[in-house]
Amino acid sequence: MWFYFALYLLCGYIFHLNLYVGLSILIIISLSCFIKLHSFKIMIMSLSFIFMGYLTYPKLLLPQIDSFNIPIDHKSYTNVIEFGDKVLIDGDLFQANGDINGKSYKVFYKLKNEHEKNKLLNTMPFMKNCIITYNKTITLPNTNNLKFNYNEYLLEHEIDGVLKLKNFSVGSCKKRYLNVIEKGQLYRERLIQNLKKLDVKNIDDIIALTLGETRYLSSERIEQLKNLGIYHLYAVSGSHVALVNVFLFRFLLRINVKYNHAELIIFIALPLYAILTGLSPSVLRAVGVVMVYMVIKRITNIDSLQILSITFILYTLYNPYVIFDIGFQLSYIISTFILLCIPIIKTFTTFYKIFTINIISQLSPFIILILHFNTFQWLGFISNFIFIPLFELIIFPLVMTFLIIFIIFKKVPFLLSDVIETLLSKTIDLIEKINNIPINDLVVRNLDGFLYFLIFIVVVSISILVLKKHIVKSITIFSILILAISIRPNYDRVILKFLDIGQGDAMIAYHQDVDKVVMIDTGGKDKRKKKKWQIRNKEFTYTDSVLVPELHENGYNRIDYLIISHPHADHMGELSNLIKKVEIKNLVINQKTWDSPYLKLLISEVANTNTNIIDSRNINKLKIGESIYQLYNNDSENHEDKNDTSIVTEIKAYNKKILATGDATERVEHIIISDLKQNYDLLKVGHHGSSTSTSGEFLYKVNPKLCVISSGRNNRYGLPSQKIVKKLEGNKCKVFNTQDYGVINFVIEENSIRVNNGLNEYNKKAYKNH
Repeated sequence: MWFYFALYLLCGYIFHLNLYVGLSILIIISLSCFIKLHSFKIMIMSLSFIFMGYLTYPKLLLPQIDSFNIPIDHKSYTNVIEFGDKVLIDGDLFQANGDINGKSYKVFYKLKNEHEKNKLLNTMPFMKNCIITYNKTITLPNTNNLKFNYNEYLLEHEIDGVLKLKNFSVGSCKKRYLNVIEKGQLYRERLIQNLKKLDVKNIDDIIALTLGETRYLSSERIEQLKNLGIYHLYAVSGSHVALVNVFLFRFLLRINVKYNHAELIIFIALPLYAILTGLSPSVLRAVGVVMVYMVIKRITNIDSLQILSITFILYTLYNPYVIFDIGFQLSYIISTFILLCIPIIKTFTTFYKIFTINIISQLSPFIILILHFNTFQWLGFISNFIFIPLFELIIFPLVMTFLIIFIIFKKVPFLLSDVIETLLSKTIDLIEKINNIPINDLVVRNLDGFLYFLIFIVVVSISILVLKKHIVKSITIFSILILAISIRPNYDRVILKFLDIGQGDAMIAYHQDVDKVVMIDTGGKDKRKKKKWQIRNKEFTYTDSVLVPELHENGYNRIDYLIISHPHADHMGELSNLIKKVEIKNLVINQKTWDSPYLKLLISEVANTNTNIIDSRNINKLKIGESIYQLYNNDSENHEDKNDTSIVTEIKAYNKKILATGDATERVEHIIISDLKQNYDLLKVGHHGSSTSTSGEFLYKVNPKLCVISSGRNNRYGLPSQKIVKKLEGNKCKVFNTQDYGVINFVIEENSIRVNNGLNEYNKKAYKNH
């Protein structure tokens, strides 16, 4: 009964997302409910849960805005902040969560020198009140109209804003009164710091596995774990809670503790374990399920599926925002699938039990993974058969024993630490080797809501076939499903996107007539040499935040041609990151101008990935389906000013002419002007709208109807130049600036160019949510 109530509640939420999917689910649930329970009374009661779901669905009230180019508030504020346990120093960046006057904030502070960093490391302000001086930071949505929105993330996690500290001294910090939970959190942080002082190899891995604290892992390690789909084994989750519960219960019974007393001890111990592991949502959910089970089973005989359903109802009604949490979605969908399958799995042989549980555990989240991340990891699908038993049956019990001994005795026997060091080292080596296996993830483009529902139905059908031991049929249907969702339909059009990538350039073209992707420049930032103390584990990159999500959401994990206009960081700075995440088939550069040791090293790194490097001096044209890419200034001599070496690209697509000029100076414009056509439909304005480009003679010849300027908000150069903007507008060119509009999309067809942008899409969503 409670299972159906939970489904009806979920149905109420889904009505907000897609009416047709909601109606389809409602029909299926109602038919199943009547066939199973033969009760109109329960079906009528269920209506109340639909209404509860519909009425409590949390709307993210986003304000409509006229421009993404919101002025910075330079006003400084001074206040007392109450720091919690989420405090971290990564390289030269201090970051924390804290409360000011009852409101929650994320706080960032760039450390000025190594002495200041060491002082902070020695007196971290966990659970302290400190005086800070700060600026309020505007948090923009994803201006590229991609799935992840940072401002929505803040709303969903009830964080009221982001503060950038100007001044912060640990000398101003004072202790405050702590409640029981806060004392537990403070103990956890001190425990972590004491563990880090141990001379034990891979201690950061041990901390992650036992205490769920992954902030000390390198970005490379985290990337490897995510690639294999085993990150959940490091971030303490529901499976860890289940193992702790089983091991502790068996241990208590073995030392002759009475059954009822053992249950009471576990009932008390689980909340303490939740505090010790950082009160992560996944642990809290798992602890909640176990504790609710212990209470309810004393009142009535109810199975695990019904208890899981009750906790789902309680969690979502108490905090409706939790339905947006991906971990919450994954944990409940996997648990539900397994609990529904358990009665059948119990009858299998040991080998087939393990096989089936692994298959169901990895099939069930398929829809969540492609919905949120547009990817399904084949390596993870394979490697989980190795790593889940290894971690849960061997590594996790050992590291938990390590932790318990350290907590009690403040030290660990050499033999135990030596065994764990060896085991973890071998495991990490295996993780690295499997990561190097050249198997690409399945990448699925954004689909219509109803298609996701149909995919879910197919996944359920495959799971049923696995339970019936129809392995060949299940593999066949799964293969057909993968083939169907991988197909990209062909259209006679080119979609051209100028990405909002800060103070840089990145243009991407999807040639849907021949299923090819061409990119001009990658964007990026100057890589200033940092001292050792400044180097961060987790650096922000446009590759991770914009380029890869953009490709994946359109169903691609490759770029057929990448043209780099010239070797300046704001045009090619992401190449070294991008080449590690995406297959780049052909790289077009003027190799003569890539003359510094760093640039030559980068070229050799690219060559090692089997990318075909094409010297632009040897090629003038590229034919991509019905489109022609004509290169100008592609055989430039090397110049001290690399802007003078910019490759200018003319694109002819369906009778439309586009000109992308990189950072071409007036000097370059003068060289190529006689070769250019007249009256272009679209111009990517040179050098981010700088006055060093777009001469009057050049503009008169090109005479564009539409102009795009790619420039960063509040950039230190003051670009674009208002003189250039007025010149373009005076020439009757409609100007689109990424500062204002975010990503700018052009759909080019035989008889038209249609324009859309990130600002329009954001405002549509803001209007809909109101």
